[in-house]
Amino acid sequence: MLDLIHLGGGRVNLCAGPDPAIERVTGHDRFFMGLDLGRNDPSAIVIVRDTCLPEWENGYRQRLGDRTRTVVYADRIRATAYTDIAAHVAQVLAKPDLHGRTTLSVDATGLGGPFCDVLTEGGIDHYAITMTAGAAWSRKGHRVSVSKNVLLETLAGAFETGSLQIAHDLPLRHQLMAEIASFELASTAAGNLVLQGGGKGHHADMAIALSLAFFASENLTRGFVGEGQLQGWI
Repeated sequence: MLDLIHLGGGRVNLCAGPDPAIERVTGHDRFFMGLDLGRNDPSAIVIVRDTCLPEWENGYRQRLGDRTRTVVYADRIRATAYTDIAAHVAQVLAKPDLHGRTTLSVDATGLGGPFCDVLTEGGIDHYAITMTAGAAWSRKGHRVSVSKNVLLETLAGAFETGSLQIAHDLPLRHQLMAEIASFELASTAAGNLVLQGGGKGHHADMAIALSLAFFASENLTRGFVGEGQLQGWI
């Protein structure tokens, strides 16, 4: 069994002793949390575990193993008050396995904007992601604008290629899979094809939360791993 050393921010090294001739690499074992803020329905949290661990290639050289991303947590939050939702998020981020190596991404569209202000005031690092039209994305600090179509196409591509999987023992696995399957192509007035949630009763809150988490794992990984501290709330 590999002797792994877990460093801060989700970085992982392979124990190699003091020999300077050994070529070392640094892998990662980190988490990405997506939060879709509910309007008239519950809010949803989904967490993706992202691992790429170092391994021995021979006796003196290390390499990075395969990267895996797996949905390991999904939940709905019944609370409606912003402070209660923020407190719940803080409690999840404070779990020993997640603390210090989790990146939080929040749907900041509409009502999500004021909620992100609550997170900022409470000391929780996060990306505030605003969904837009079009087919592009941009980032300014912790604020990100991204096309909803890009989010969903990225998620669909991940499942098609096998780069994202859902843990078999995930309690809400079937509900999450049903939400993902509810998305369908539709044509706009301008004749453009877009992905949208399909069918009555398909709020797709967990699927949106998952798309935020996976997008962050693809595009927002450098230099931003939240500590998950919300002073006085946990």
